[in-house]
Amino acid sequence: MPRRLIVILCCLLSICSWAKHDSIPYELAYRVSGMAGSLIRDDKVDAFIDRPVVGGSFAVEFLPTGRLKSLQQWNNASIGVGATFLNMGNDRMLGQVIAVHGHLNTPFVRLPHFIFGIRPSVGLAFATKTYSNTLPSQYQRYSRIADDNGKPIANQSIGSVVNAYLALELFMAFPIVNGFDITLSGGWHHVSNGSILHPNGGYNMLNGQLGLRYTPGLDDKHHTKPLYQAPQPRVPKRLYEDVDKKWDVEVFATGGIKQNYYRDNQDKMQFYGVASIGIAAHWIPLSIFKLGAGIDAFYDGYYSAVSADLIPSGSDQPKHTTWFKKTYLAKSDIKNCFRVGFSLQPEFVIGRLTAGLHIGFYFFDPIKNLEPYNEAKKADDNNKSLHRSIFYSYDLANASTKQDGWLYTRFVLKYLCTDHLFVQLGLKTHGVRAEFIDAGLGLRF
Repeated sequence: MPRRLIVILCCLLSICSWAKHDSIPYELAYRVSGMAGSLIRDDKVDAFIDRPVVGGSFAVEFLPTGRLKSLQQWNNASIGVGATFLNMGNDRMLGQVIAVHGHLNTPFVRLPHFIFGIRPSVGLAFATKTYSNTLPSQYQRYSRIADDNGKPIANQSIGSVVNAYLALELFMAFPIVNGFDITLSGGWHHVSNGSILHPNGGYNMLNGQLGLRYTPGLDDKHHTKPLYQAPQPRVPKRLYEDVDKKWDVEVFATGGIKQNYYRDNQDKMQFYGVASIGIAAHWIPLSIFKLGAGIDAFYDGYYSAVSADLIPSGSDQPKHTTWFKKTYLAKSDIKNCFRVGFSLQPEFVIGRLTAGLHIGFYFFDPIKNLEPYNEAKKADDNNKSLHRSIFYSYDLANASTKQDGWLYTRFVLKYLCTDHLFVQLGLKTHGVRAEFIDAGLGLRF
């Protein structure tokens, strides 16, 4: 882990050197922070929490000084890259995490001696402790998750070394003298792999930071106040000659993989394909914000696996492929792999980059009548099946082990490569539990 940290810091210093080149239209600020907080407790991590989460971060921030119009539209926001080190509070079972990430400092309030705003971050996190290297040698992989006394025996929150890193913080800065600021921030931090590798309970944390930021030359007249330029269209002129355009339409197709649940009693873990397609229309009231609505179609190959133990002796029925008792799948039916929903899509626009949180509900969902497993099995034993409406009562807090429910969310990043073509990265979740990560291409008109 120390070697990874050294490599990451060297990369950040290289970025500093590159950005100081005369041809780069940025000035730099450097921020160093100490961090402390706590893991949000759940059944997977609670038994291993010995101490608070502690760590620190180093960030390089790029100040546009009035030359990057898309950031001016966000109250002269600044973009940055950083590295965060976290000790998770139990060296043997939870270990340490190093994250490399990009972030956006977006001020809500900017006064001579006070700045207040929000800082979203996204990147990669490297974990030293996973399920594989915390499972005692006497246990077979995936065979057990607790000892005879019911105490967890391995890290069930992290299944891979490489994970996604997400953070959302509120921050304050207090300029003091000669380019130095005292900074305070706090918020939610998340580490997981999006169900690509199990187990994947993930780390959810509430952390606070206290730090110092230095902006060289800020007392110089050139840096006292960024030169403001009139906002420009948020997309290339060739696409929107009319800067008052109020609508756009998008279509996309994405794909990915996920692993079956780690408590399955299978000979080996298997990967299943996932995919999604969609179409949406967006109203554009502001150059920095869009509000859309769309139709999403999802494919999750995991639901082709048979889980129901319905095979009598000598039967020619297909044998089950998974023992995970969440969804009562009595046969391999391709219909079970598809769900279709309607989503509300608020999105924020920063130049060619768009970030959104889509919130939707399913209006076609064969799985809803097959979950939870015990209820669906009982209904089948009585020669009937569950028939839920579009909206129904369910346990959102236990979506990972009981049922997904009618509500889904998608965290989406899009980057406009040309006038019409964009790449998209998404994370689909039910509550705080990820279903899958997917990536692909889309068209905007």
